[in-house]
Amino acid sequence: MDKYQGKDNYGNLKSDYLNKLTQMDDKQLRNACNQMIWLSAYANNKPKSDYHWQCDACYDECSKRNKVYIYEQEHAKLVAEASGH
Repeated sequence: MDKYQGKDNYGNLKSDYLNKLTQMDDKQLRNACNQMIWLSAYANNKPKSDYHWQCDACYDECSKRNKVYIYEQEHAKLVAEASGH
């Protein structure tokens, strides 16, 4: 089953979030990546959290735009912040 089919934990269509991502400019997508990477890590002990598939969706949107570096830069930034650098 496709991880983006169906509804999220609040009953919203997952496709609504995907559509929202496609409407974002690169700066907004960068912010979404930062937020979802952080929230997915925060929800590490909750495997059914929406933040995990939303984080994946951010990566996938970056990939569709041939701009995976956006996701990678935000991930590296958060790792550096977490390690105190």
